[in-house]
Amino acid sequence: MRRGLCFAALLACSAAFGQQGLLPLSNTIDAPFTAVMHRPDVAAHSAIRPYFREDLAALPGVDSLLHPGWKPLMERITAPARRFHFGPVLDALAGASFGESNPFKHRAGAGAWAEWNASARWTLGLDAEGWSETFPNYLDGLVRASEVSPGEGFAQKAGDGFTHFDWNGYADYKAGQYFHFTLGKGRNFIGEGYRSLLLSDEAYSYPYLRITTTAWHIRYVNLFALMDDIRGAGGDPTRFAKKFTSMHYLSWNISKRVNAGVFEAIVWQDNDPRYPRGFDLSYVNPVIFYRPVEFGLGSPDNALLGFAFNVKAGKQTMLYTQVILDEFLLNHVRAGDGWYGNKQGLQIGAVAHDALGRKGLMLRGEMNYVRPFMYTHTDTRQNYAHYNQPLAHPYGSGFMELLAQGEWRHGRWVIGNVFSYALMGRDTATATTGSYGNNIFLPEDDRPLLPNSSRKRDFGYYLGEPLQAIVVQNEFRAGWLLEPRAGIMLQLAWTFRSEMADARPGRQTSYLRAGISTNLHNRHPFQAQRY
Repeated sequence: MRRGLCFAALLACSAAFGQQGLLPLSNTIDAPFTAVMHRPDVAAHSAIRPYFREDLAALPGVDSLLHPGWKPLMERITAPARRFHFGPVLDALAGASFGESNPFKHRAGAGAWAEWNASARWTLGLDAEGWSETFPNYLDGLVRASEVSPGEGFAQKAGDGFTHFDWNGYADYKAGQYFHFTLGKGRNFIGEGYRSLLLSDEAYSYPYLRITTTAWHIRYVNLFALMDDIRGAGGDPTRFAKKFTSMHYLSWNISKRVNAGVFEAIVWQDNDPRYPRGFDLSYVNPVIFYRPVEFGLGSPDNALLGFAFNVKAGKQTMLYTQVILDEFLLNHVRAGDGWYGNKQGLQIGAVAHDALGRKGLMLRGEMNYVRPFMYTHTDTRQNYAHYNQPLAHPYGSGFMELLAQGEWRHGRWVIGNVFSYALMGRDTATATTGSYGNNIFLPEDDRPLLPNSSRKRDFGYYLGEPLQAIVVQNEFRAGWLLEPRAGIMLQLAWTFRSEMADARPGRQTSYLRAGISTNLHNRHPFQAQRY
């Protein structure tokens, strides 16, 4: 009897430990859980990622979502029910980008991840990986201009390619029934779409404190983060310009089918010579709206306000939308006069699971529209960016994108395709022409002058000016999961990209590669050099 009780207690502890911590922020890993959350009989806050494992444990049928690993040993050491679980991170991809002078490309990387369920309330996680990589032409140009591998850290030149390194970690404490306190270095995502206009994981990881409060049908997230402006620093961290961000997101499940969200963010510095103040404690208040505080302080900070609304239609479809506002005057919107201060973005999309009666098939259609000058600021150190990368959509501002995605999962097979058509403006970025609001790293005060005047032009800023570019990109991937918990797969992938721009020759990329790939974090192949 005593031995039986001890064994039962051990099982209970194992189950408690297995429900703690954060799931990796990776579409490869968390997509099956998202599909369950989108069911009309499930009330979950699926727009806030990374997910808590304790939330996933309550989902119906969750035990059957992920298949075992490729070896019994790997399956044992990576199981989240263990108090300490870990696994390797591997990348060994080789291929060719056809039409380039040096077509051979490679991506070689190695690292590891580990999580420790220190107690029923404490969980610690850490992952790290380094890479040697050569990029296809469109990414190579962007990496040279920004000095960053998209989402994966500072890119150090090495021969024909680059080396880069990324690490992420967190310590999560569950305080009672309602609160989670998470201190870490990583990324966060807010939204139901393939993209997010509020906060995405496009940029490199950053230090943050996340306070998550869940009560009744509401989840409220406070996110405080330290960001870096690395321009002109040559990769020297001591020369990075620091800035702070404070964000709130309130998610309300009005019913199991309807969810509404409110988002706000502020970006500020403690070393602004025009507004010296040190660290501004006003923005640490967890329950206020930042825009009234900003006005009350008379500060030059960059404040954003966003809204989300999601509806589950039928048995397997979700309709979702996001609106993001920086500045907004309704009379200028009605007039359609292209006032530079009307900074807005809109996302509309739909996603269907088990679509067309095919189990495991996900289909998505999405439109993203962002006006010029959105996410930028008078002082570009306070733009909505980190590590030379946008914090929302990878194209920054001044674009319209139509996106279609399909993915089929069967056992350990994952076959997916993402197609994107984007129309965007390109700034000429010269002193005589000024900024037309397409480059979030240019200040909004760098607008062109009116003819024969010293005044800045305030009106007439529309999509596709002063130069129009059309970017068509298709990403195909077929893989077989070796280790689902870390997203390790044998993979064949193909990128086709075409860019046509006014006054510039067109450019095409056809990049084929195969090998072993770890998808512990999302990759970001959709990029455009706009600065």
